[in-house]
Amino acid sequence: MSTQIETEFKKCLTTMSHSRAGWDFQLPPAQKAKEDREEKEALARARAIWSENPDKHDDLRAAFKEVSPLATMSEIERA
Repeated sequence: MSTQIETEFKKCLTTMSHSRAGWDFQLPPAQKAKEDREEKEALARARAIWSENPDKHDDLRAAFKEVSPLATMSEIERA
């Protein structure tokens, strides 16, 4: 069962993946800009969750593996 932190972490990963999926080349510029902002915010939040919860790293790695996002753990581990 996921904790609130893991659930929020997964949401961040999903947002990042959605923004990076590649179909955004068809989006209007305003929508593309919105998705770019959302991706940056999601990455920043995922990094914060990672750095603020060192005791949860194993669980967060498992959540990352479960979501299998269009991201790398090294992106998130960089604070």
